[in-house]
Amino acid sequence: MVDLAKEAFSTNNFGLAADIYERTIRENGPTSELFLGLADSFARGGQFSKAFNAYTNAYRYGKVTPEKLKHLVVGLIETVKQDLSNSGPHEAKQQSCMFTCGVCRGLLADPVTVPCGHTFCRKCLEKDKSKTCELCSTVHYRMKLRNLSSNVVLTSLIEKLFPSECRAAVLKKEGNGYFEKRDFRNAIDVYSKAIDIAPSDHLLLSNRCHAFASLDMFSEALDDAELVVQLRPDWPKGYFRKGAALYGLGQYEDAAVAFLQCLALDQKVTSAKDYLSKTLDKILSVLPPDDPKAHAMAQQSNPSLLQQLINKNFSKPLLLPDIANTLSDLAQIVKDTICVANNFSQEPKPEVKVGNSSDQSPVTDKKESNGVEEIEGTEGMFSKKLRCSSLPDCSDVDHEEIQKVTLPRSHSPLPSPLCRKRMRNPSSSAQCPLSPTHSSPQKVLKSTSMDTAANTSSASSATAEHTHSKPEPLSVDDLECGLCYRLFYEPVTTPCGHTFCRKCLDRCLDHTVTCPMCKGNLSEYLAERRQAVTDSIQCIIDTYFKKEHVERSKVNDEEMVELAKMGSGQQSDIPVFVCTLSFPTISCPLHIFEPRYRLMVRQCMESGTRQFGMCMHTSDDDNEFSDYGCMLEIRDVQYFPDGRSVVDTIGGRRFKVLSRGHRDGYNTAKVEFMVDKPIDAEELQAVIELQTEVYSLVQNWLARLPSMHRTRITQQVGELPAVEASPASGGNGPAWAWWAVNVLPLDQRVRMALLAMCSYQDRLVALRRVLVYMNRRGSR
Repeated sequence: MVDLAKEAFSTNNFGLAADIYERTIRENGPTSELFLGLADSFARGGQFSKAFNAYTNAYRYGKVTPEKLKHLVVGLIETVKQDLSNSGPHEAKQQSCMFTCGVCRGLLADPVTVPCGHTFCRKCLEKDKSKTCELCSTVHYRMKLRNLSSNVVLTSLIEKLFPSECRAAVLKKEGNGYFEKRDFRNAIDVYSKAIDIAPSDHLLLSNRCHAFASLDMFSEALDDAELVVQLRPDWPKGYFRKGAALYGLGQYEDAAVAFLQCLALDQKVTSAKDYLSKTLDKILSVLPPDDPKAHAMAQQSNPSLLQQLINKNFSKPLLLPDIANTLSDLAQIVKDTICVANNFSQEPKPEVKVGNSSDQSPVTDKKESNGVEEIEGTEGMFSKKLRCSSLPDCSDVDHEEIQKVTLPRSHSPLPSPLCRKRMRNPSSSAQCPLSPTHSSPQKVLKSTSMDTAANTSSASSATAEHTHSKPEPLSVDDLECGLCYRLFYEPVTTPCGHTFCRKCLDRCLDHTVTCPMCKGNLSEYLAERRQAVTDSIQCIIDTYFKKEHVERSKVNDEEMVELAKMGSGQQSDIPVFVCTLSFPTISCPLHIFEPRYRLMVRQCMESGTRQFGMCMHTSDDDNEFSDYGCMLEIRDVQYFPDGRSVVDTIGGRRFKVLSRGHRDGYNTAKVEFMVDKPIDAEELQAVIELQTEVYSLVQNWLARLPSMHRTRITQQVGELPAVEASPASGGNGPAWAWWAVNVLPLDQRVRMALLAMCSYQDRLVALRRVLVYMNRRGSR
């Protein structure tokens, strides 16, 4: 029977397995192994109340190790995952944000942009060996992190806008060094100094929490972990830190819930799974449910959250009560960064358009309070449309409750935001949410002078050490392309860390495979055809320079419209590829390697026209080309790793060149499109007879060719098309005639004359003359 139960369990028939185990226990008596199998079946079937009762019985009848609870852990995780997936589409993957890493949820440190366009901290990428983007799930199989340099633009912006956080990051790095040496006390001291500078940095609090736990100071660790969870309820590691601290304090049921909360946000945290197994082992091995002591204890206290979860077989509102409403909008307005930075500037600054701000800059009221300036700011400067989806909305966080938490050592309380929204009644002004990196420019900036002398007292030095640096105002110049000197449009970042407009970089790579800024090799970038827009920089532009971005988009659209108009009218300007003659309905594969023609083909594709003209050379000068040509319609483009391409085209309309010009290095021409004259009714029969005669001559000429030549012609341009029923169809005449013009061994001047003819009858007469001569010559 046990083998049958195991077989049912292995086929995921957990209900049948549980029934067999229960029957076996009734018939053969209870054993630890039977109860463990029954408990595993209940757990995998989602019946956790029954599962926990069965596990306690398994512990009572024998020894059960934490490793044997793996099916309970798997069942819990699967249920959590199912609860989240059934809660609605709003809990999809988070979207990236301007200055926030999608992995650690902190301010980007050494930001690296991966090929899909998302940006993360370098250390976060180093820890993830799967090479999978946390935000879009793209797997970058060929990505080598050591070949990716830091994003220069984002690094510059972060240093400019978040100077205090950057100073705290330096201290965090020093604290990490002490931690790696297992010098936890010095690490705690350094982390505490950094927290004084950036009190709301959840990563600093998390690191200090880990250091406290390493010294078995679990009460202090729990205090830090609670703050981390309140600051970043969307960060799985915060719940893991909380669970580890609770585990150290012996509060196993609360620890189990914390680990489940961690796994609810990220099922891949293996350390949380291991701790959960150990925690459940501690819980289940204490007292069985039918023990009188356990019953007495249960009557003295309310049911724990874990017990509530078990009774309800888990539900999302219970599991994640604090973030049930924020998971759908894990957002916080990264808003006063620019506003307050400009308001703090004493000298007039050039007007910076930020988001949906009005044309008139709002008045800023400053109040002196103990040497600290309170900034009252701007209700309409930012709206909820500017929220960044990977930042939590901390407006509901009770800052007084946070401050009530016992803070160990030099743990400084969180300052309440002094930025206020402008209201009609000043006394009812609401608090602004916390900034993305906690001590951003919206925070209080002390007015202590930074120009301290060398002989300043130690007290003054200590005060200056915790002084927040003034962020510089953001301007459009910070987001200008180094090639076109305009606001970034579709910004892309190279492996060497430089950012350009996508089109600007493409044009440079037409000429060389090196970066325009640092001359680094971009052959791999070119070979992979990446071109993914850098999401963070695009988000900054959309948020803070919306008006400028709209104007930049209009300029780009106008350029595209101008390109799209080429070849649309009866008389039009078209790009011209100077090479050889092409003919209507005839395929013409081209090998494109010159930079100017690479640009021309790309512009034709981007504008949607997918066509250009082709004329033949008339001299060694590229500016001299034939007076007649044929439009080529692009059917497909195949790129080589070095940027060259093979373009599959087919001939379209014929044209006559009226004037010549240039654009972006390649030739253009104003042309008049040509069509054949209509055939008169009285001449139609004569044209049909002439067509039949010429078609027979072409067939005879083909028959006289060696088989090798016929095979080569067929491979290149296909078989001879059939005669069309109506010789007057289309503006260019029947396709078989152009096929004959293309394959016959004619002088280019003769082909030009045939292409220029606008009478199908005249073209047939000329072809008959040529074929008669060639057939006569071939018969000799």
